[in-house]
Amino acid sequence: MSVYEYFLIFLALIFCGYASYTDLKTQKIRNVCSLGLLYGGTLSQLMAWYLGTTTPLYILALFFGSGLIAFAFYWFGIFSPGDSKLFWGLCLIFPLSLFSNLSGTLSFPPLILTLNIIIPYSVGVFGYLIFKFVLMPNKLALLQAFFTANFQKTALLEKLFNLLFFIGIGTALTFLFQWIGWQPDQVLRLILVLGAFALVQKLLSPIPKTPVYYAIVGFACVWLSVQSAPSVPALLSGFALFLGLYLVVFVIAKQLVLGLASIMFDNPVDVNGLQVGMIPAEQIIRVPQPDGSVRYERKQVGFSSGWDDNVIVSPDPAGLDAEEIAQLQHLAARGALAEFENQIRIQPSIRFAPVIAIGALLTVLCQGPFYLKLMQLF
Repeated sequence: MSVYEYFLIFLALIFCGYASYTDLKTQKIRNVCSLGLLYGGTLSQLMAWYLGTTTPLYILALFFGSGLIAFAFYWFGIFSPGDSKLFWGLCLIFPLSLFSNLSGTLSFPPLILTLNIIIPYSVGVFGYLIFKFVLMPNKLALLQAFFTANFQKTALLEKLFNLLFFIGIGTALTFLFQWIGWQPDQVLRLILVLGAFALVQKLLSPIPKTPVYYAIVGFACVWLSVQSAPSVPALLSGFALFLGLYLVVFVIAKQLVLGLASIMFDNPVDVNGLQVGMIPAEQIIRVPQPDGSVRYERKQVGFSSGWDDNVIVSPDPAGLDAEEIAQLQHLAARGALAEFENQIRIQPSIRFAPVIAIGALLTVLCQGPFYLKLMQLF
């Protein structure tokens, strides 16, 4: 790589370091940092075009592809707006020669950076929670609560439907990959299937969950799975694979992780003591009753679901605003939240700028997805 390209990498790491400092100190990323990185990344792409190392089509794909992924992180309630802009700028500023040893999809900077952020962060959080679980008392009580919550009739029917939905999404993606002649590696395939499942679930979240909805979507997923399978053994093997993946990721890992995280990190706060910027750890949902009355329920979720009009508050990295706090206090005054003792669980604010900085550092050191380097070592 040239001195100019090393300078771009150095500049990216400097911006990440400054963003991490301001995020840890003030819980905000200054616009001069995130927008400056976006500006510098855009200029670097135009300079690469001038030098003949890239094409206008690739620049457009990189700009809109990285922007779409950054928006998805924000839309799912993982990144704040500042985190998303920081991620977007990083994707643009990395020189293509940094990934010269890679080819195909794995050489696309937004995908590399996403893998280097999400996988280490997830492994780190899961490892920490397991460590705390080993040391905590009353493990049997936690496991009993987990099985009680997940093996009730309503919960089992919902998980059965989600399993059919997951198999349908996985089958559709597998068929799509075969149709376009693209064979991603197993890790990337897994991430794409999980991401597509979460995306479609969020897109369909505003639709009322009526028996007609369950019948149509369930039949479509089963029909798609049967039609895409070349034989009965292939259908059964695919079903077993997606069943095991769903149970491990969405039943055991997700529910246990959410349960452990809730016990160790969340704090119940009276609605009259809420402050702007506090991040809910649960959803408060309006549930209309057949007699015309309304009751409110709490639901533990992994992502924000702000599109549903029946969701009063939901986990969001931007935190509660004054209007949402006033609405909660009004509901408490009416006695609508008496079942929850007028309390809502609040989670600690996560500073994602240092996590993004670690992902950027892994990207530079490994010159691609970090797990490829680990596979070479072992």
